[in-house]
Amino acid sequence: MKRILLFTDSLGAGGAQRQLVGLSLLLQQKGYNVKVCTYHHLDFYKSFLDDNKIENELIPGAANAKKRILSIITYFKKERPDCVIAYQETPSLISCVAKSLGCKFRLIVSERNTTQSVGVKERVRFFFYRWADYIVPNSYAQENFLASHYPWMEAKLSTISNFVDLNRFAYTMKEKREIPLIVIAASIWPPKNALGLIQAAKLLKDRDCKFNIEWYGITEANSEYLSKCKDLIAQTELKDYIKLLPKSKQIQDQYRNCDFFCLPSFYEGTPNVICEAMSCGRPVICSDVCDNPIYVAEGENGFLFDPTKPSSIANAIERALNVTSDEYKNLCKNSRKKAEHLLNENEFVDKYINIINNK
Repeated sequence: MKRILLFTDSLGAGGAQRQLVGLSLLLQQKGYNVKVCTYHHLDFYKSFLDDNKIENELIPGAANAKKRILSIITYFKKERPDCVIAYQETPSLISCVAKSLGCKFRLIVSERNTTQSVGVKERVRFFFYRWADYIVPNSYAQENFLASHYPWMEAKLSTISNFVDLNRFAYTMKEKREIPLIVIAASIWPPKNALGLIQAAKLLKDRDCKFNIEWYGITEANSEYLSKCKDLIAQTELKDYIKLLPKSKQIQDQYRNCDFFCLPSFYEGTPNVICEAMSCGRPVICSDVCDNPIYVAEGENGFLFDPTKPSSIANAIERALNVTSDEYKNLCKNSRKKAEHLLNENEFVDKYINIINNK
């Protein structure tokens, strides 16, 4: 039985962590000996691992940034995994450094976003990717970026898009409210473009559009940006229209309760939240960036916009608000159909198993 270490920075409430813990369960169900290891003490998903009896631990000494690399290399040598699957940038880089210094395991690094520019950090990380056996973007946009900027990577690249638990995020039909509820589930920080969404909401209010927005994304981090968002909501008199709320462990309930899901990010990989909302049968209003148009087709199961222009965001939301009851039902059905077609968990885990076993 192969020993697989799944390595990321923390068990915090991020999309990458959600996919990693899901992968750990799928691999365990396929008979692999799985362990999840991290170095920051954030435990949003720890209960999921514990409930499913998936071994997990903080790497001893690795919380200290000065001792992190040495602590992780020591840990890898003690654990002696057959394969390490690293999610996110720093864990991927450290895993590559460990291999360059003599650690022996198959290494799969997973790219969870679409690179916007190449600075010093990116150059260092991509240089060390020479020691990875496979580089797994979760979007074709990132695969294309890496292949065009670093042709030597092409032989190592294998895109594996996200999956959704279609049973947990089950399809439900509902009637569109007279005053539609729009839900957003994303950390409230600059890349997710909360300020742009608030500016768009002001335009909609000025057009006498009827709507409510609930944004589930408050965390302990990014308090300065959150304050800016709250100030802008107050200045634009949108307190009756927009609620900023903590992240939810039962986000499927929010998907099912809403009329539309929205994600105004400037860039993405493959967003879990779009995929999950589609699985629940909700139309999606989102940025026309990266791989989003693969999942959301204008007028078929949602609406697209330019995230750099609040007027474009507002126009897309207004198009959604104005659909008829029959059009809304078709949007809902089409979202679920696309989810079933594109986000199958068996295909997802089988692709990982193939590269774990070098097929």
